[in-house]
Amino acid sequence: MIQQQNHHSRICKFLFALVLFGTIVCQSFSFQNVYAKADEEKNLSVDYSKFNKETTKNNADTLFQSALATDDKEAQTQYLKNAASQYYILSNFDKGDSYPCIQLARIYDLQKNDAYAKAYFYRVLGLNYKDTDANFYFAEFYYTRKQYKKALEYYHNALNYGRKEDATTMKKIGKIYERFGDIPRANTYYKKSLELNPQDDELSGKINENAVKEYESSGYYKRRLRN
Repeated sequence: MIQQQNHHSRICKFLFALVLFGTIVCQSFSFQNVYAKADEEKNLSVDYSKFNKETTKNNADTLFQSALATDDKEAQTQYLKNAASQYYILSNFDKGDSYPCIQLARIYDLQKNDAYAKAYFYRVLGLNYKDTDANFYFAEFYYTRKQYKKALEYYHNALNYGRKEDATTMKKIGKIYERFGDIPRANTYYKKSLELNPQDDELSGKINENAVKEYESSGYYKRRLRN
């Protein structure tokens, strides 16, 4: 008799737990539906046709450049926030326009929001993996985070897909090779960069310095030391 009561008690507890779990799951789905509906209504409430595309772009670019120019962290945060809202509007004018998405990625990069920055970079590259600016700024994203192998991959992509005459890309590639200890290859890119930008005094000294390093590591130099 006691065993039957215990067994009955366990069944009741199990059924109660099952009902409670079902209630929680239903509420969870209910909340998700509410949030999804609210988000949908929010998007539907914005009439993007009322915005002037060129004016919005100019405003966004001005805000972004102001953020880059200021040393005031609070001001920079506000500039980036306002620029992001303008670029977001732009991204909804034309889903195939890569520019506002790249700018949003750059803003999230500056804000150290890696997940969102990468999401926007991948969004652009998913539509066109040869997008020069997306590859370049994605390389910059990895370079600032000292992930040099990934940075090198995207700098080379940028170079191959349109930045063949860009001194900055050449210089960044040279710096990475120098970090890897590949002095000859670093100097190759430094020289190309200097040809494109002869006013870069830093590279002139660096090339000469690396030439000395390359000579000192050569077999000829070591044989002369032994003699």
